[in-house]
Amino acid sequence: MKIAFVKWKSLVNRLRFWTFNAFCLISLLLIPYKFCTGQTQDKEGKMDAQVLWKYMTIENLYQNYPTWPGKEGFYESTMPPGNILKLFVNDIALDTIVNKKGMFPEGALLIKENYTDDGKLFLITVMYKSKGFNPAGHDWYWVKYKPDGEARLEGKVDACINCHVGVANNDYVFTGSIK
Repeated sequence: MKIAFVKWKSLVNRLRFWTFNAFCLISLLLIPYKFCTGQTQDKEGKMDAQVLWKYMTIENLYQNYPTWPGKEGFYESTMPPGNILKLFVNDIALDTIVNKKGMFPEGALLIKENYTDDGKLFLITVMYKSKGFNPAGHDWYWVKYKPDGEARLEGKVDACINCHVGVANNDYVFTGSIK
């Protein structure tokens, strides 16, 4: 009887050991999901320009993102609002561009720095794809930031949508074909 109890206790201890280790392993695997995806919404689940700004400038610094292929460095704009541009894209957007997927998926982030002719940053314009945000506008969330992070315009910005609607067949993006 004593031997059976010792074996049972040993089995329970092994089970505790493996359960604990499995829990730790799963937790470690989920940490990158929590931190790498980032939060772009407020506590109520609504898009929020200041939460997005914090994500882009503190949690996941956008200047470390790749640029649009073929648009490395500064280039001249053909459209308003800036004369000289630098365009950063996150990995989700880059995959769509490189593989010509035709439509950016949720989480795609395009960040355009707009400079004056004398090289002064005056505006940062952002397109962020948020599923269900604005289906009629391909779910793009638009923001125009001042360089200090103050959002001048955000959301379903008519000025942005009305300008970009001419390239709706390219998912509202002028820079290059994604098809």
